[in-house]
Amino acid sequence: MTDNDIHQSNGVNHTIINDHSSLTNYTCVINDLNDAFHHNYSKAIQYSYESLGRRDTPTIIVSGDHVTLYFDGKQETVLIIPDLYQRVKSISHVSFGIYVTLANNGFGPLVDAVRADLTDQLDLIEKGLSILEKLDIPHEFISIQRDTLITATEIVRDVLDKGAIEEEPLLEFGRASAPLYLDNAALAARLELDALHKVISRWQEQVGPVSWKKIYVVICAAHQARYRETTKQYFQRLFHESEGLGANFENRVIYAEHIHDNEAALQLLARHLVDQRTSIALFGQRTRLQEDLMSDGAAEYLKVLFAR
Repeated sequence: MTDNDIHQSNGVNHTIINDHSSLTNYTCVINDLNDAFHHNYSKAIQYSYESLGRRDTPTIIVSGDHVTLYFDGKQETVLIIPDLYQRVKSISHVSFGIYVTLANNGFGPLVDAVRADLTDQLDLIEKGLSILEKLDIPHEFISIQRDTLITATEIVRDVLDKGAIEEEPLLEFGRASAPLYLDNAALAARLELDALHKVISRWQEQVGPVSWKKIYVVICAAHQARYRETTKQYFQRLFHESEGLGANFENRVIYAEHIHDNEAALQLLARHLVDQRTSIALFGQRTRLQEDLMSDGAAEYLKVLFAR
């Protein structure tokens, strides 16, 4: 008898594999099949990537303070965060930094390092107050900035005078500051959206109605997808898309988590387009490949598994 046992059934010889070398060879064949899939998939993504930025696939990338249009073999990058946005954001940040410093110390006597930080920050706040009128902030918003800085000044002086942090004054500072932060954030959003809308309106006219219907937007971010993120809201409203969780709600507006540069964003979009087109062809559903392919089977089996 050889390494492989032979037996006959219905006149047909069947081979039972006993040796490890044959099993290893079969495993290699399976691995080669998997490698072939990845090779073909990568080629499809590369083809999709090379199509981006043409007249039939214009692309917009939002990354940090800039927005870039890829169209007709050319690209244009524009700054969409005005100086005033940075000023009002900085004012909120210094006040929020005061709260974090106080909370980090905890209730009770001041730690020496915290006392030194508060002293330095108080100096910065007082300097900010002294030049506030020179920052070219619209009159209807100047009071928000002033109240934000004055509220922070009062808590810091109180804490330094007492040499300790008390619970109620800190909570009161937080309650008084939170609506000011939201008011400032609303102003910052207005400034960013005005600048973005001006650029996008110009690009929409430049691209033309036919190509505009085929445009895609990728919004780069260093952190997990923020619910109702400002620029994402803008483009969803522009293209009549809905806010949702995960890729299941992404069509022309894609949120690129932990992607910091335009090249990586374009690669992500290329994969997104391959998955969507394949999903429509195979499953008749645009986003089926952008969820776990095992999800339906898992949901059904979990009913059985937990019924035991």
